[in-house]
Amino acid sequence: MARPFKDARYPGVSSRLKNGKLAYRYRAKGMPELRLPGKPGDPEFEAAYEKATQGQGKKAVIIDLPGRALPKTFGHAARRLETTMEWLDFDEATQQKNARLIERFLNLRVDPNYPLTWRDTPVEHLDADRLRAIIEGIFRTNRTVAKHMLVAIKKLLWVATDVEKWIKPQDDPSLSIRVRVPKSTKNPAWPIAMRERFEERHPIGTAARTCYALGFWLGNRRGDIAALEWDDLLTEEIELFDGSLVLIEAFDFRQKKNRNRHGGREMFIPVVDKLAAALDPLDRSKGGTVLKNAYGRSFSEKSLTGMMQHWTRQAGIPSGYTLHGLRRTFGTYLAECNIQARAIMEAMGHSSMTVTDEYVREANKKRIAVDIVRAINEREAKRDAMKRRANLRIVK
Repeated sequence: MARPFKDARYPGVSSRLKNGKLAYRYRAKGMPELRLPGKPGDPEFEAAYEKATQGQGKKAVIIDLPGRALPKTFGHAARRLETTMEWLDFDEATQQKNARLIERFLNLRVDPNYPLTWRDTPVEHLDADRLRAIIEGIFRTNRTVAKHMLVAIKKLLWVATDVEKWIKPQDDPSLSIRVRVPKSTKNPAWPIAMRERFEERHPIGTAARTCYALGFWLGNRRGDIAALEWDDLLTEEIELFDGSLVLIEAFDFRQKKNRNRHGGREMFIPVVDKLAAALDPLDRSKGGTVLKNAYGRSFSEKSLTGMMQHWTRQAGIPSGYTLHGLRRTFGTYLAECNIQARAIMEAMGHSSMTVTDEYVREANKKRIAVDIVRAINEREAKRDAMKRRANLRIVK
């Protein structure tokens, strides 16, 4: 009778007692069991195990996909993933992030003391315990990366369960594993004091002030701010719900995020008075992007992150207040203006209400706090007044 073989270096190996000695076997799903000579560590055992994992003692069939991989391994799953319509539907940034994480996983050794990596390991040999050990190892140093790694591995397991049917969905080892990440404290909303400090240091007409105004009053991502053109600014007559007509200026453009998936979310954002004042002195005659550097050229998306760091430093603002933080400031501002959650979602181009609800909850939390303070102060004021009246009666 075969017995479980608890050695992470040899997935698929089992042992049995035969004539008083342990005999070792290797078996992959749907394949006959193969005898492995000797014991783990012996040269003949290692050679036989390597051949078994690469094709049951025969020459391995090479899957003709980009990057070529052994069949039904995680390397095979990674190559197959890149050909699925779901993967091709992701935007470039999402593809690159997941590809980096997947490559990191594929290069991990199944056991630190053995050269076999997960790239060349059949998917069926990853169980929940091994997966948990991988994720917990990353979790100790970076919770966020651990969460993203789990998501990336889940994509490979999705190929194995739903696309290629190598394993049954109920055998997916990731089903029982969850990674919870605390709410990020990065890119906080700018308090009024920080905004006033920035505005005082960078006057209207400068690139710094233009970038700040676009980031705050449009509430969009750095890629959209860098790419925004004067041709996106139009004047349009709008009929309001009460039947009245109003003539407004608005930026009409498509967000860069998810352009590969559905063309990008179409945005129509009216220009408020303060944004109009910030744009007024700029030269529109040459067209091109609204935001330009000192040489009249467009900023790259990545350069805006560094430039905002430089501009905030000039204004004496502590590090951590970023361009994306201005987007959060806009969402918070709308919630504090008591704008409905659905309208905030549309204004910021969110694909779901999850993030939008955070802004509304935060604004409501502040309102509740103010109401509590007001109620306490009123109650104590009444109590003090009653004491004063009682003292007056006693004096009389």
